[in-house]
Amino acid sequence: MNCTRILVFATAILLHISCNKKLANERVIWTKQLDSLVTQEHQSAHFHGGIIVSKDSEVIYEKYIGIANRGSSTPIDWQTKFDIASVNKSFICALILKAVEGGKLSLNDKLVDVLKGYSFGGSFHSEITIHHLMCHLSGLPDYDAIDIDLKENSFKKFKGSSFTNPEYVDFISRLTPVNAPNTSFHYSNFAYHLLAIILENTYQQSFDVVLSKNLTKPLGLNQTVAEMHSRNNITNLADGYLFDKTNNHWNKQMDIDLSLGRRIFSTVHDLNRWGQVMSNPGYLSEQSLALMQTNHLAKITKEVSYGYGWAIFDENKGGRMGNLNINKKYIIHGGSTDGYKAMLVNINNNEYVISFLSNHGYEEELSLTKKIVNILKL
Repeated sequence: MNCTRILVFATAILLHISCNKKLANERVIWTKQLDSLVTQEHQSAHFHGGIIVSKDSEVIYEKYIGIANRGSSTPIDWQTKFDIASVNKSFICALILKAVEGGKLSLNDKLVDVLKGYSFGGSFHSEITIHHLMCHLSGLPDYDAIDIDLKENSFKKFKGSSFTNPEYVDFISRLTPVNAPNTSFHYSNFAYHLLAIILENTYQQSFDVVLSKNLTKPLGLNQTVAEMHSRNNITNLADGYLFDKTNNHWNKQMDIDLSLGRRIFSTVHDLNRWGQVMSNPGYLSEQSLALMQTNHLAKITKEVSYGYGWAIFDENKGGRMGNLNINKKYIIHGGSTDGYKAMLVNINNNEYVISFLSNHGYEEELSLTKKIVNILKL
């Protein structure tokens, strides 16, 4: 019996050593291939940024390349912060769910009720709920619905607009709805801007304070901030750039007012850790995490699969938004704003988490993600 136990134990040790050796060999291969990929994307498609791939919550690849600030030639490194653009939607949804867990809000709260302290010249459909706002079923429009003069020069006038909360609620209330709530998916940034205002009303604090007290500090995401006043208050911030083909010049983008939509800035490392939180109950309950990662559009459309702040690809597959053409389940969201690009993917409950951020108008974020998963043989 003792000999049998010793044999089993020895076999287990050998298997463990063999698995570790195999993983180490794979990492060497991955690193070489990923380094080659990032260099190629930098040279051919102007990728300036950082990438992290983690496996089972351990970083297996980390790379930084390019320039954070062209004026000072500051290189991008692990401390560089970027605007995460629409990846902020998962943060906003998590804050809403945290408020729901604390009894401060309900997902079934009507928009007209939570905004009852505001007077506005337009109107909101009486049946829009917080749930509808979070999964793009509110019927509210997106930026294409604003007046033509605000759209000119790539929305320059709108991006530079500064609104108080009452002014912004009034502005959104005057936009023509796309459809009635809960009838059709329509991606709406305005819906999420209203969610940020709802959070400020709920906590009676500005969004940067709400984010810090209720999310980043509890999770130790110390390099993730919201800033509503001056970019100079953000340490190690990469500037956003877009290429002017006419003048063959990189133009720094400074148009967007920091109060517009409640901007979040983060590092690639913090973003990867945030992706891992989605598979680790604790900060959010299992029920809240399940709600974030449930396709709430199943009865509405087969074209898109969306939860709360995430495109969802589960055992029922997903839709066109964020499709990586892999067989494993995953959640994904990208973002784009004025030169900044962001991507965050959690594959198979932290088996792999891929995060990257860039600042030079990189246009191939989904394509790059597909190339990464191909290297990982997913």
